[in-house]
Amino acid sequence: MKNTVHLKIHEMQDKQFLSCCDSDLLGKTFTEGKTCLRVTESFYKGTEITLEEASIIIRDNIKAMDSVHIIGERIIDYLHEKDVICKDGVRRVNKIPHLIIIHM
Repeated sequence: MKNTVHLKIHEMQDKQFLSCCDSDLLGKTFTEGKTCLRVTESFYKGTEITLEEASIIIRDNIKAMDSVHIIGERIIDYLHEKDVICKDGVRRVNKIPHLIIIHM
């Protein structure tokens, strides 16, 4: 099990999105009932970095992003441990935690 994540910053028109997932989840799909969570390479595959590096990038950019998408037990636990995120908004699909933060 890799202790790395994929992190990518997307820029579309005047919007910025940050996506991050545990490396071992990339390319997988998780379903539970009618809910489907797809960890697509087109959205999540970015630079493969350590949890610490991802934590710093997310912490420094979280407020500037229009939305932040985070998937995976390791990255969510690490970000919570470092007080970057609160777990109140974390949801699970087939035991896989994910968090979406949208700034309006």
